[in-house]
Amino acid sequence: MKVVGSVLLVLTCVVLLALTVFAQQSSSPTNNPLINLLQSKGILSQDEAAAVMQASSPDEANRRLAQLLVGKGLISEQEYQSTVANSAPTTNQNSPSLIGQFVRAVYHPSPSPNPVVEAGQTAATPKPAEPPVIPAVAPLRVLPIDLPKQAGMIPDIKLGSGANMKIYGFFKSTAVSETASAGGATFGSQDWPLPLLVGGDTGPTSDPQIHLKARSFRIGSQFEWVPKNSSVTLTGRIEGDFEGDYTDVSNRNISGYRSSQFSVRLAYMRLDTKLGGTLPWFAEFGQDWNLVSTTLPSLFETTGLGIGMGTLWERSPMFKTGLQFHSGDFKVQPEFAIVMPIAGNSTITTDQRLRFGDRAGAESNQPGLEARLVFQFPLSHQWKGVAPAQIVFSGHHARLNEIIPHAAQIATSFTCVTTPCTIPTPLTNLNVPNVGFTTLTSISGASNCAEPSGTCNLEQLFPKGAHAEYPQNVYTAEVQLPTPWFTFDAKFYRGDNLRFFFAGQLNDVYNNLHGLTEAGSGISFAGRAILFGCAGGVSGGTSSAPTLACPGTPVSPANLQPIGGSGGFAELSFPLSRIFHANPEGHNTGWILHTTYSTDRANYADSQHGNHLGRTDLDTASLTYRLNSWVTFVHETSYIVTRTANNHEASGIAFEYLPFAGGKTRQAHNWRNEFGPVFTF
Repeated sequence: MKVVGSVLLVLTCVVLLALTVFAQQSSSPTNNPLINLLQSKGILSQDEAAAVMQASSPDEANRRLAQLLVGKGLISEQEYQSTVANSAPTTNQNSPSLIGQFVRAVYHPSPSPNPVVEAGQTAATPKPAEPPVIPAVAPLRVLPIDLPKQAGMIPDIKLGSGANMKIYGFFKSTAVSETASAGGATFGSQDWPLPLLVGGDTGPTSDPQIHLKARSFRIGSQFEWVPKNSSVTLTGRIEGDFEGDYTDVSNRNISGYRSSQFSVRLAYMRLDTKLGGTLPWFAEFGQDWNLVSTTLPSLFETTGLGIGMGTLWERSPMFKTGLQFHSGDFKVQPEFAIVMPIAGNSTITTDQRLRFGDRAGAESNQPGLEARLVFQFPLSHQWKGVAPAQIVFSGHHARLNEIIPHAAQIATSFTCVTTPCTIPTPLTNLNVPNVGFTTLTSISGASNCAEPSGTCNLEQLFPKGAHAEYPQNVYTAEVQLPTPWFTFDAKFYRGDNLRFFFAGQLNDVYNNLHGLTEAGSGISFAGRAILFGCAGGVSGGTSSAPTLACPGTPVSPANLQPIGGSGGFAELSFPLSRIFHANPEGHNTGWILHTTYSTDRANYADSQHGNHLGRTDLDTASLTYRLNSWVTFVHETSYIVTRTANNHEASGIAFEYLPFAGGKTRQAHNWRNEFGPVFTF
C-alpha cells in the first residue's frame, strides 16, 4: 500500500500542475477586482462573493450585489430603486457600470446638488480604492454568531408563500489508500478512519486497503421569510447528505456497497429580533450542531471527521436561545440549549435502532443541558481579509437511565444431560435484547429478600424490576486566531461518557461493584448487562447451581461508572498564495496548507473495564488548491496511531495486548492518503 500511496501523491502533483497551467490559460469568475475588494474589506463574505459571481448575466450580478448592499445597510432602498431597479442596460463604454455606481455610493458619496465649501477650504479629493488582497484562512465555524438580516440573502427561488430559498452543497469524490484498518468483522473494511484495534483482529496482515468514494454528496437549503413591518427576522435551514448506511433491498443487495442512503444533518428554524430595539436575541428550534462543537479542524475526510481522534462534535435536536452584547467590533454571545439526551449505546440491536434509535437518554425523563459563551473580536483593524478571532467556552450535561424489567432472561444456551432431550424454543429473541434478570444464583441472607425461606434469586429480590442512572458530562475551551500569515485553531475537552460525542476512545460506562460480591446480572432494555451484589457475600455452589450467602446486607446494583476522557487538537493553516504574494486577480490565489495534530485519550484505569483502548493520535497535513469559486482539489496525508490502556492491578501496572496483524500488540499504526476534487454550488 506504500506504492499505492506514492502513486496517489504523484497523481496529486501531476493533476495540480495541469490545473495550474489550465487556469493560467482560461478565464475565472474570481477575477473580478471589485468583488475581491469588497470581500477583502469584510463587506462581502466568501459565499456572498461567490453568489454574485455566479450570476448568469452582468445585470443579474448588479442586482444581486445591490440586494446585498441594501441588506447590509450600506445603501438605502431608495438608492437601490433609483440606481438598479429603474436602470436599463447600457452599452456605452464611457458610462460607469451600475456596480461602479454602488462602489462610489459606498466609499465616495456624491455631494449635494449645491455643495457649500467654507472659506479657506477646498473640496476633498476622493480616495482611490485599495487594491484587493487574498483573504486569510477563515476558521471552520459551524456555529457562527453573525446575525441574520431581513432581505440579507440573495434567493435562488421565491416560494409562493413569500419565503425565499437558497440552495447550496457540494459533490466530492476521493481516492483513499491506507496501510491498516480498524479491524475485525465490524470495522474491517470502512472507508473512513476509526481508532485502530477497536474492531478486533485484522487477520494475517494489518489489512491495508484502497477505496474510491463517491457518496460524499451534500445538499442544503437556507430559508428566509421577510414579513412586512416586522422587527423579527425568520430564517431556517435543512441539510442532508449520502453519508448514511448502505442499502439492503432486493434490487441493491449485490451493488449495495456503492448505494449509500440519504440522511438529515441539520433541520431548524430561527427567530431573531432586538429586545428593547437594541439588544439582539434569538431562539432556534430543530436539529443543529451541539454547543460543544464550535471549533472543528479543516479535515478533508468528513465522513467521520476525526472520530475517536480528538475533534469532539455532534448534532442533536434542541431548543436554543441566546443574546449578543457588543461594543464596536467586540462581541459577547452567551447561549443556552436544552437538547435530546442520547447515550449512543452500542448494545442497542439493529431492530431497535431502526425503530427508535436510543433508549437510555429518553427514559431519563429529563433533557440534556448545554451552554456556550463566545467572545469575538478582530486581532487588528489594520489587517485586510482576515476574519475576527474567537474564544469559546462550552459545556454539556445529561442524565441517562437503564431500565431492567422484572421478567427473567430467556435461556441463550441449552445443555443436554439426558437422551433423548427436547431443546426448548425459542432460546432467545434475536430482535430484542435478552432482557431481565439471571435467576441461576440462589441468594441467602440478603436483607431485602422477602421469601419465607430466606433464599431469593434476583427476580424475587426485585419484583418490579430495577433501574440505574449515570451522567454524561463534557466541557471545552476553544480558540480561533486568524492572522494574515497563518490561522491557529485549538480545542481542549474533558469529560466522561464521551461515546456519543465520538471521544473517550468510544467508551461509555462500566459496572463498578465497589467491593460487593457479585450475585448475578440483569440485562436492560438497551441491552446492557448490569451486575448486582452484596457486601461481605460468600460465593459457593457449582457452575450450574451457584450460591451466594449475604451476611444480612442488601443486594443492590453496581454503579454504572462513566469512563473519563480528554483530548483536543491544534491546527495551523497557511494561506500560501497570500504569503508568497500571488496576484489577487490571477490563478494562484487558492493555495492553502493545513497541518493538524489531534489526540483523544481515555482514562486508563477506566478503559481497562471498557474496550481497552487508551489513546489515539492523528497527525494530518493537507494541501488545497482552489481552482475557482466552484472547484477545489485536496490531497490529505494522515498518520494514525492507537495505543492500548494499561491495566491497573493490585500488583501494579500490567500491559494490555490486543490482536492485530496475526499477533498481539500494544500499538498500531496507519498511513492514510486521500485525494480528490470538491465541486461546490
